[in-house]
Amino acid sequence: MDLYFIKVRARSKGTAEEIIGYFFGKTNSAPDFDFLVVPLRYSNMLDQFTLEENLSEFKDKLAKLKEKLKTQTSVGDVTLAFVSYLNNVMNRRGKIPLGIEFTTAIKEGDEEVLKIIIADLLEEWSPKMEVFLKAEALTLEEYSALTFFDIQEDFSDAVVAQVYSRSDVADLPEVFPVIDPINGVSIVQFDVGDKIPIVVLNYGKYESAIKSKIPDVDTAKKAIEGTIVSKELVKIKGGTLYLVKVEIADGIVGKGLISPALKILTDEAYFLKKRSTAVREQSERQPGVKEIKLQVPPTTGNELLIAFMTTLLVTGALLIIVYIFTK
Repeated sequence: MDLYFIKVRARSKGTAEEIIGYFFGKTNSAPDFDFLVVPLRYSNMLDQFTLEENLSEFKDKLAKLKEKLKTQTSVGDVTLAFVSYLNNVMNRRGKIPLGIEFTTAIKEGDEEVLKIIIADLLEEWSPKMEVFLKAEALTLEEYSALTFFDIQEDFSDAVVAQVYSRSDVADLPEVFPVIDPINGVSIVQFDVGDKIPIVVLNYGKYESAIKSKIPDVDTAKKAIEGTIVSKELVKIKGGTLYLVKVEIADGIVGKGLISPALKILTDEAYFLKKRSTAVREQSERQPGVKEIKLQVPPTTGNELLIAFMTTLLVTGALLIIVYIFTK
């Protein structure tokens, strides 16, 4: 688990309002959030939300509905007031501790605890709100795959088709960078020779060669460290993309089209953790490797007292000897 995403819908009979929105953040870190507040007379417009949507679908629905209702004064003003209120409450509570609470509850699969936490955040806005939610844990690889499918419209550009048909590009495996939506950096800041975290999306004719060099590469779309061997600017109707060639393994190069708007993971600690986990799992799979536990007998109170008194006696004797010989 690298990210958490909590979809929330709440109803208040006291203020005659419904709230829809989400909390989204990295594990044990402060959440980002976005919400929409509507009077109950508009509540049927929220029925399009099932809370079963994935992250991209939910955020897209919310953005479109907010855009549609932004001209409604009663909606726009109360939404701004609520977002400001929620930000203040989270600041008082502490956003990082809140992120830790969210992370712990999601890891333990305890949605009731999440409801209590969120109801507490809403208490000052409207007491005893009825809260519905759906929470999910995501890896950065899973988030990256969702991001890739979200930007498929850019790939329909005629220029992209022309680039992908080039002889030096056409047969290469398709790769996509691992996205860090909170702390990532643009591809603009990467240079040739830099390491870049990637997921292999399409192996093409290199499938057997890649899997022979990286046996577990296909496990849950495992992220691997590639090396940028070339970086080329591609202009399309909607802006610009970068065609990046990345060395996946010795002698095997993949291709990827990357928007400069995407935030790419640069956290070395993430891969150090991945490597240490892989080493541990490999050692656990090796036959003959056994875990050795040292059994330390418990110490009683009497034994501690005897040890303490002995230490005092020895220290006292040393002080007396030093005093005699220094007179």
